Amino acid sequence: MLKRLFRYIRALFASLLGQVENPEVILEQAREELRENLLKNKERAVQAITERNRLRAEVEKLERACIDLERRAEMALRKGDRDLAKQFLMEKASYQRSLEAVRQALAQAEQVVEQVKLAIKRDEERVRQKTAEILAQKARWKSAQIQNSINKALEGMSVDDVSRDLERVEDKISRAEAEAQARAEMARESVTGRLAQLEDYAASQAAEEELEALERRLGLAPTQETSPVQSVQNELS
Repeated sequence: MLKRLFRYIRALFASLLGQVENPEVILEQAREELRENLLKNKERAVQAITERNRLRAEVEKLERACIDLERRAEMALRKGDRDLAKQFLMEKASYQRSLEAVRQALAQAEQVVEQVKLAIKRDEERVRQKTAEILAQKARWKSAQIQNSINKALEGMSVDDVSRDLERVEDKISRAEAEAQARAEMARESVTGRLAQLEDYAASQAAEEELEALERRLGLAPTQETSPVQSVQNELS
């Protein structure tokens, strides 16, 4: 039992090892890794674009706040409330400082987005090139496998064996052709014989009729005895 289990584990390990060393498996793994890396980079690009859009919205929000605070300060001055106007302007200054920081972050985010887009384009081109190379290498591997299979098949086959096989095939073909010709000839002869018999019978009948006519014309035709019924009928007619 233990020996059988050991043989099974060893066979399984050898099979797995063979798969790992299989060039087709290695190429497919490389292709999958390229595809996964491209997907990861695209996900990073999505995150970068999302952050840029968030910063854009934040800039617009802060700009509206600054405009609104300035408008409130003007209204307060028109009403003569200078202290309130000053408070609005101080609050506007705080928003402006935040706005400048967000604008700087937005500028950096815009650069990151452009860099990520360029990187994705390069990755896509690289993936296309590597995929083409992988497919070409897989085709070469399959071609080599087929050639090896053919060579292995030819190793156990001699020219004499092939020649004998070809001779046997040629003999069978010749016999089949001869048999077909014989059957066709027999069929033709059978039809021809039946036609000849019909023609002979027709010729014999025609000659017999012509002979009887000639005998009647020469008066050599044999006389036929008339029956009493025929004599009465002749007299009545």
